Amino acid sequence: MLSLMKTRKLLIIALLAAIGCLWFITAGSCSPEEDFTAYKEKKLKLPAGQEPVCLVAAGDIMLSRGVAGESIKQGNLRHPFAKIEKYLKNSDIVFGNLENPITPGREIGAPEMILRADPGVEFALQDAGFTILSLANNHLPDFGPQGVRDTLRYLDGAGIGHAGAGRTENEAYAAELIEVKGMKLAFLAFADPGLVPESYLAGVEHPGIAFLDREKVRAAVKDAGEKADFVVASIHAGREYEHEPDQTQIEYARLAIDAGADLVLGHHPHVVQKVEKYKGKYIFYSLGNFIFDQKWSRATREGLAARIFITRAGLGKIEFLPVFINDQDQPQLLEGEAAKSVLANSGLKLEEAAVPAWDQENRVFEKSIRYVFYAQRPLPESRLAKKQSFDLNQDGINEDYSLQDGAMKVASGLQTIWQSPGEWWVDNFFLGDSNNDGVSELNLLVWKSGSFGAHKPFWVTQDDQSVKNHLFIFKLAGSSFKPVWQSSNLDRPNYETVLEDLDGDGSNELVVTEGSYVNPKEREVNIWKWNGWGFSKISYGEPQDS
Repeated sequence: MLSLMKTRKLLIIALLAAIGCLWFITAGSCSPEEDFTAYKEKKLKLPAGQEPVCLVAAGDIMLSRGVAGESIKQGNLRHPFAKIEKYLKNSDIVFGNLENPITPGREIGAPEMILRADPGVEFALQDAGFTILSLANNHLPDFGPQGVRDTLRYLDGAGIGHAGAGRTENEAYAAELIEVKGMKLAFLAFADPGLVPESYLAGVEHPGIAFLDREKVRAAVKDAGEKADFVVASIHAGREYEHEPDQTQIEYARLAIDAGADLVLGHHPHVVQKVEKYKGKYIFYSLGNFIFDQKWSRATREGLAARIFITRAGLGKIEFLPVFINDQDQPQLLEGEAAKSVLANSGLKLEEAAVPAWDQENRVFEKSIRYVFYAQRPLPESRLAKKQSFDLNQDGINEDYSLQDGAMKVASGLQTIWQSPGEWWVDNFFLGDSNNDGVSELNLLVWKSGSFGAHKPFWVTQDDQSVKNHLFIFKLAGSSFKPVWQSSNLDRPNYETVLEDLDGDGSNELVVTEGSYVNPKEREVNIWKWNGWGFSKISYGEPQDS
């Protein structure tokens, strides 16, 4: 009997010890090493996650005629993009439909329908953030084969990808491949041959555009799918100024998806049309005008840009940016009821999300509403796997940054030059100038035991040894990483971070999605800025210094 009682006592003691160690999240009752080991084991059981690729898709871009005249008047080819470019630049890929060739020539006036833009606009497009353009439309060959060749040459010189036109038919139908964040995306573009003269169509040895032909579209999409993880098809078709897609748009958009496309983006009607879900994929029948001089109606001055978040699992979140083309031919974001009006015909169930924005007139940061659709809900928690190449020490050679299972590693060629300590769990990293010294840094979101490292401030008598979140900043000098700033325990854990110059003053704000240590579902977006020794929180509605 005594032996049995002794055994029961030992079991109870062991059970209490186990419960005590599980209690670390709130009470920190175990040693720091046990706390962190239990935390890491919990994180390793989470599903693997991937940082999404952010694709911004915009509508028709025409830099000729009235738009060119306004740019000349302002003395700046970047003028059309001035009010929208900051919304484009914080993305991985920016796509639009270029509705004119880039080629030297005579001035184009209203109401001419033969279009061209002066060389130099390619750099304005590049500066605005555009990385790839559809050229399959009814105006790209307006200045003949030479205009097509010139456009390809100028875009190549600016480092802007293009799809849907080529020096030959094979070139025109070939996919433009872009690799970002470990994913390969393929872009294709096709135009309705009924919209153009036969001479506009690419031939065996004839520059021109790719056109809608069932077998050629199927073959191009199939070939792209064999080379890429995600295929985007742009279709230039439909009836101008009609708010509903016609049969050609519907037939070819669905054909592209049946052939293997993951997303279809539509252009040409010059007004916004609906979004359709077809076989689990999405079709934007028309994004409307993005930059154009068709100012005779509100519908032709409205357009839609979409921030589309993509992983290997497909589309995740779509954030809609309705725009209005002002009297100076510049697209600017719409808010409130005007934005809702543009989206009324989308056919999607949209949710509102608050994001930080800058009110230049009142010089305050405010919360602006964005309209979001979730094709797939994000995982509440995951183990992020992420890779990025970047020349942090500016020696002309990119380093490779990789995050896997909470461990961060930096390599130069085959040599590892830094890795995170084993007692850290790195949730995420971002590269950028967080302390506004003009030099980019490696910024880490770290979970670890203890508010401080080996040395704590003299006024702190006892360190909080529980596992909490930290922001650590390192600079790369030569081949050595040196700490710039390392926070103590953050009051609220950071889940997402973006560096962005919201107010256009030349220095970055740190936009942080913050959570809670006690409520895993809680999220709030706040703004912080480097103050010389750390980060200060910026209150919404609080006037900023001039």
